[in-house]
Amino acid sequence: MIEQSKSIAANGMRSVSPGAALREVQEFLADKFAGRFVRIYEAGGGSASVLPLSSLKHRSIVVVDIDEIQLRNNNYADTKILGDIQTYVPSPNSFDLITCYNVIEHLTAVDQAIKQFYHALAPGGLLFIGAPNPESLFGMVTKYSPHWFHVWFYRVILRRKNAGKPGQVPFPTVYHPIVSPKKLLRFSAQVGFEAIYLNIYIGDNYTKVRETRPIIGGLLNVAMSLLNVLTFNKLNLAHGDYHVVLQKPFESTNL
Repeated sequence: MIEQSKSIAANGMRSVSPGAALREVQEFLADKFAGRFVRIYEAGGGSASVLPLSSLKHRSIVVVDIDEIQLRNNNYADTKILGDIQTYVPSPNSFDLITCYNVIEHLTAVDQAIKQFYHALAPGGLLFIGAPNPESLFGMVTKYSPHWFHVWFYRVILRRKNAGKPGQVPFPTVYHPIVSPKKLLRFSAQVGFEAIYLNIYIGDNYTKVRETRPIIGGLLNVAMSLLNVLTFNKLNLAHGDYHVVLQKPFESTNL
């Protein structure tokens, strides 16, 4: 199972835009659940869903989030729970699809959360994780810089005036050791998951800088190319985000 995850990781890097990457995984999930009633758990879902809800018409949605403002602004969930996904314990086999999008980088106990997800999924259920890649240029800068710098970047470079205010990104980033794609796949396999989808793609923040600040974006392109050469192109430092879909085996039983 670990070897399968390594193979997927080796073939999952594609130079597509963040929007194209999201549409691709949405189509993948919509196809998997076509015509079915889907029990969905959005872990850290906040106020906006990245799922293809127009395709998943027969559904029930539980959203758990630690931010009261985000929950208050949520207008699509059937059940809203104020809580920490690292300690919240759903009933066994109670969901068919769990999504955790741009959340695990903020958790101090990602391993515990993933174990809870496995416990909560029915056999054959899917876990969809989207996260920034800590092995990219933006990921490394985020990991080793203070939170005030992240707020400054969003406000000044990305021109988001409300950045850092209550209920607004960026939120403090932790980057637990298993957040990188390869380590996440390896740990998830040890828990019992099978990796069925992986896409490591051009980072959202990198894309936004190039769109909102063309001059800075041009300089960033040059710097990125030079850094990739220095790593002998073993890494593509522009690939700052990833999507992974993990499946709980059909024969699995919760302990």
